[in-house]
Amino acid sequence: MSKDKQVPLYERFALELEGQIRAGTFPVGGRLPALRESSVQRKLSMTTVLQAYRLLEMRGIIEARPQSGYYVKFKPKSQALEEEQPQSHGDPTPVSIDDLSMQLIKDTHNRHFAQFGAAFPDPDLLPTSRLNRILAELAREGRFALDTSVYPEGADELRVQVAQRAFSYGCTIKPDEVVITAGCSEALSICLQAICAPGDLVAIESPTYFGILPALEALRLKALEIPTRAGVGLSLDALRFAVENHPVRAVIAMTNFNNPLGSCMSDEAKRELVAMLEERDIPLIEDDIYGELYFSDRRPSVAKSFEKKGGVLLCSSFSKDISPGYRIGWVAPGRYFGAVQRLKMALNNGTSVLPQMTIARYLESGGYDIHLRKIRRAYAQKVMQMSESIEASFPAGTRISEPLGGYVIWVQLPGGIDSMRLYREAVAASITIAPGYIFSPTHRFQDYVRLNAAVWSQRTEKDLARLGEIVHRLLLRG
Repeated sequence: MSKDKQVPLYERFALELEGQIRAGTFPVGGRLPALRESSVQRKLSMTTVLQAYRLLEMRGIIEARPQSGYYVKFKPKSQALEEEQPQSHGDPTPVSIDDLSMQLIKDTHNRHFAQFGAAFPDPDLLPTSRLNRILAELAREGRFALDTSVYPEGADELRVQVAQRAFSYGCTIKPDEVVITAGCSEALSICLQAICAPGDLVAIESPTYFGILPALEALRLKALEIPTRAGVGLSLDALRFAVENHPVRAVIAMTNFNNPLGSCMSDEAKRELVAMLEERDIPLIEDDIYGELYFSDRRPSVAKSFEKKGGVLLCSSFSKDISPGYRIGWVAPGRYFGAVQRLKMALNNGTSVLPQMTIARYLESGGYDIHLRKIRRAYAQKVMQMSESIEASFPAGTRISEPLGGYVIWVQLPGGIDSMRLYREAVAASITIAPGYIFSPTHRFQDYVRLNAAVWSQRTEKDLARLGEIVHRLLLRG
C-alpha cells in the first residue's frame, strides 16, 4: 500500500493547505477559502474539508471566527530561522531535545547572571533552617546508616503525610498507594515507562514544561501537542479531536498552574477530561507540582479526585515549596501501582531515606500550612510586581499571562521578535531567560519567553529593566 493511501484524505489536504500558508500564499490574518468553496474546488466532501480545517486549528495554524470563517493565525519564520530550527507540520513526531535546553540548565549555575530562566523557587522563602535542624536530629539518632527497612515505594512516614495532604484537597489516596520518587521528573518518567512502549503517542500540552521532553525522547515516544490557553488550560475540544483521530496512548497535563502559562482548569473541565479519557481507557499522567501555590482562597482540586477506574497517575513533589535540593517527589499511580513499584525498584531500589524522613517530620510538625500561606502571598505579590515592571519596561504590544498560581510568567514579545535573538543578547548581558522554543517539541513559540518571578526583588528589577532595553533595541532593528 502506498504511503499516501495510508494517510487519511483530510490529513493530506490539511498538509497541503499548511504548506501554502507557510509559503505565504495565505498571509497572517488572511481569510481562507470557505468550507463549501474548498469542497467544490478540490472535489472533497464537506466533512473532509471541515476535518482538515479543525486539524489546522488544533495545531494553532488557523483560527475560526464566529460567523466569519477561518483565518490564518500562523506566522511563517524567516528563511534563516527555518534553517536553524527544522519546521514541523504538527503531526505526531519523535521528540528531540537540542543543546538549548541543556545550556539553559548550565546558565542557572552562573552566579554572575540575573536568573530569570530556570523555575527555581526563592531560596529566602524556603524553610531551610527548620529542615537543617530536623536533619541534624535524625542524623544524631543514627539508625539510618544501616537501615534496610524502607522499601522501594518509600518511607511509610512520608507516604502517610502525602495521603493526608491529598485528602485535604478532595483526593482519596491510601498511604500504600503512594510511591516516593527522586523528584517529580522521575515520577513522570516512571509513569511513562509503566504505560508506554517505544513508538507510542503521548498527548502533551502546548506550551508544555520543557522538562517533560527529555523523558519522551529517552523513551523514544512521539508527542502530539494539544493547545493550552492561559486561564482555562488544556483545550478539551482539541484533545477530543486528537484522541478520536490518533492512537493516543497517554496524556500528560498540569491541570493546576501549567508551566509556563500558570493556567488552571476548572473542576468541570477536570471532570470532563477524566470522563473523556476513561471512556477510551487512556491514562492521564497529572503533574501537580505547583498545586499548593495557588493565589485564590481555595486549593484547586486535582483531576484524580474525579476518576472512577484508577487511570489517573498523580505526580508531585516538594521541590517548589520546601526544598529543590532534597529531590523528593511522589506518585499515586492508581491501577498502575504494581508496574510503577517494579520500575522504581529496578531504577534505583528506592529514594534516599534521610531526605524522606526529614520532610516527613517537617510535615508532621504542623508548620507546613503556615509556611504555604506565607509563600503564596509572597509569590502572588512577586508575580504582580514583575508583571507591572514588564509592562513598564518592555515595548508596547508585549503580552503577559496572568498566572493563577505558581511563579512563572509567559511573555509574548512584540513585533514577532525571535526569542532566540533575545536569549543570545540577554546572555551576553549576563541575564538568563527561557526562550519559547524549548516549550514545544516543534519549536512553535518563537516569539515567547518564560520569566521566573520567584527571583523578583529590587535588585532584579534593574536587571528586568535592562532586559526591556534589549527588547526595545531588537524591535527597532526589526
